[in-house]
Amino acid sequence: MWGHHATCLFFVSLLFTLMLLIPQIYILAMKKSSRFCAGHLFELLIVSIIITFFVIGFSFLFSIMIPVPRQIKLAFHIFGMVDLIESLVLLGFFLHSEDCKSSTPELYWISATLTWFSVASMIFFALLLPFWILNEVKKNSVLDPYSRTGICYEPVSCCSCLWHI
Repeated sequence: MWGHHATCLFFVSLLFTLMLLIPQIYILAMKKSSRFCAGHLFELLIVSIIITFFVIGFSFLFSIMIPVPRQIKLAFHIFGMVDLIESLVLLGFFLHSEDCKSSTPELYWISATLTWFSVASMIFFALLLPFWILNEVKKNSVLDPYSRTGICYEPVSCCSCLWHI
């Protein structure tokens, strides 16, 4: 049904996603987490859990659908923009939630973890953005997988999942 590479990629991404999802649900279920926190971290934890379920769904779709239909790519890009906005909101609220550190420490630290993962993700996409734009402006100059050319062909030939979405 699936290629070996796609199956491995799906299970690795599922494993990493579950490593984030299980602690989020555990902290959500704790009575102590629902205490008042002026930083709105509890509400943002719920949003992060919903986004994590979307990540699992998109990982599954991308691993079984090759090529990926245009509608799913569009939905993924819209999801990416929503996730970017949520990440920026989480960063803003986290930076102003020092008082939650003592009242709801578990919630504070899971929010810290999610915030730094979000920041790392934003940096990663900021580094890739110029290459995506250049590849659109000057068609296939950065990567053309069909003719196997472009300045980034060799680096991404073993991990095309970073590029083709």
